[in-house]
Amino acid sequence: MVIDDVRALPTAPIIVAEGSTVPASIVGDGIADRTRAVWLLPTEGFQQAQLAGHVAGARRLYSLLRNVIEQEARAYGAPVLSVDGTRGVDEITRAVEERFAAAIAEGPRADTLADRRALLREANEAVVEQVRGYFARPWAQGDPEQVVRSFLCECGLTECSESVEATVERAARPVYSPGHG
Repeated sequence: MVIDDVRALPTAPIIVAEGSTVPASIVGDGIADRTRAVWLLPTEGFQQAQLAGHVAGARRLYSLLRNVIEQEARAYGAPVLSVDGTRGVDEITRAVEERFAAAIAEGPRADTLADRRALLREANEAVVEQVRGYFARPWAQGDPEQVVRSFLCECGLTECSESVEATVERAARPVYSPGHG
C-alpha cells in the first residue's frame, strides 16, 4: 500500500515521503528517482545510545528494523545518509538540502503567497486526517477532535517556520501563529 501511495503522488510540487515504511525498492523499481531520494539511517552505536532507556524488546525491534532498512538500501542502491550523532539537526538538514539542491532549484516552487498558504493548509489537513483515521479504527478510544498536535503556521511568509500547538478540531481551519493571521 505504501508503494501504491508513493506511486500515486503528483509530480509537482516536490513531495517528501518519509517514514520507515517507505521501502528502498522504490528506487530500484524506478518509482522514485535515485537523485531525489535519501534514507536517513542511524549508525548502530548511535541508535543503541538513543534507545538506552528503552526496554530490551523495543531496542531489539528498532535494531532489527534498522538492519532491514540498511540491507534494503544496499540491495536497491538507495542513497543513505548516516546519522551518528556527530552532526546536529541543522547539519543533517543542510546535507539533505545539498543532496536535493538540483531538484529544489528545478522546482516547481510555490512562488506566491496563495501557493505557499495552499501547501501549508494541505500539510495541516494531512495531520488532521491522520489523527481522525487513527481514531476511526474500532479499537481506538477517545475524541480525535480534542487531540493536540503541532501544526504549521499557514501565514505563507517565506521567513516563517513557526508551529502552533492546536487541537484537531481547531486545525480543521487555517492555523496561524499569534500575529501572523
